[in-house]
Amino acid sequence: MSEAVALEFQAPSGETVEVEWRSDRLAELEPTVGPGEPAWRLGGELDWDEVEALRAVSARLDDGRLLVLASLRPRGAAGNGEELTSGALGDDGGFQQLAETLLSVEYGADGEARRIGLELYPSADSIPVRIAGDATAAASSHEGGVERRSTAFALRSAGAGGAAILDRLSRG
Repeated sequence: MSEAVALEFQAPSGETVEVEWRSDRLAELEPTVGPGEPAWRLGGELDWDEVEALRAVSARLDDGRLLVLASLRPRGAAGNGEELTSGALGDDGGFQQLAETLLSVEYGADGEARRIGLELYPSADSIPVRIAGDATAAASSHEGGVERRSTAFALRSAGAGGAAILDRLSRG
């Protein structure tokens, strides 16, 4: 059975929200394939009166590293600094929770994500792992009043290529 990795948040409502990935789904990501079903699942309910968006990044690099990141943005947040963000970096053998994760997304005039930038700190005093990517495909879907906008990215990090999917959930 595939190893699973989960990131937990305490939503503004006080409820615990969990985002969980299976490593075998991460290893299958391709930058030339458009977004389909997410590589993650959401545990818990989001109160869309208190939450503006949930972003989930599912990624794999050609050197065998796997990355998961989730970011919960409370309604009315002034900027990225008020988001609850967590991430883990690993491989098929296991994952390590990151001390800090920074996610930057550049959007085009059409509102679609065009570029992604990540700074990942394995420990508080470590040099960051930097990952950048360019969008290759996008899709959106609606279910139960929630919109999911998904963008596929071709990644690069210290000479390694890779693939990622950025999913953004918001009230539809």
